[in-house]
Amino acid sequence: MTTDFATNNQLKLKHFLHTLQQAGLRLTSQRRAICEFLANTDRHPSAYQIFESLATTHPDISRATVYNTLNTLQELGAIVELSFGSDHTHYETNPAPHVNLICLRCHRIIDYHGDPGIDALAQRVLAETGFQTAAAKIDLVGFCEECRSQRTQEIRALARDAARPSLRKED
Repeated sequence: MTTDFATNNQLKLKHFLHTLQQAGLRLTSQRRAICEFLANTDRHPSAYQIFESLATTHPDISRATVYNTLNTLQELGAIVELSFGSDHTHYETNPAPHVNLICLRCHRIIDYHGDPGIDALAQRVLAETGFQTAAAKIDLVGFCEECRSQRTQEIRALARDAARPSLRKED
């Protein structure tokens, strides 16, 4: 399993670097570090998270380089931008079919790899409209288990507080 993971990461890295070269960009150490980060993460990082993670080992990296590199990779289809509100743009680096579960509260993104029925839907769309699907992206937006539990606790605390008799004296 580790070998498959490492091989997959190496293939992603090669793809990201090739994409930048195709765009006419030099493969600087900063761009290479960004691509290595993207190839080796199993998360959905934001530009800020990438910058913060790389700044300690690459003090010469700039936020502009991170943003511009991500923008180029996104424009050329190597990564997918997941945007849900200002200041909450993350990047999808996993090309395998899956569903992104996006929490509205903590903004965590969880990959769901179960069968969402994409293949059947693509076949039905082709049969009904003649449209050939090249790629599919499904995002489900809601609340993760942890945030649902926290919210339930908050609601119960509010209900308890509302039910308590007032401690203030009547004049």
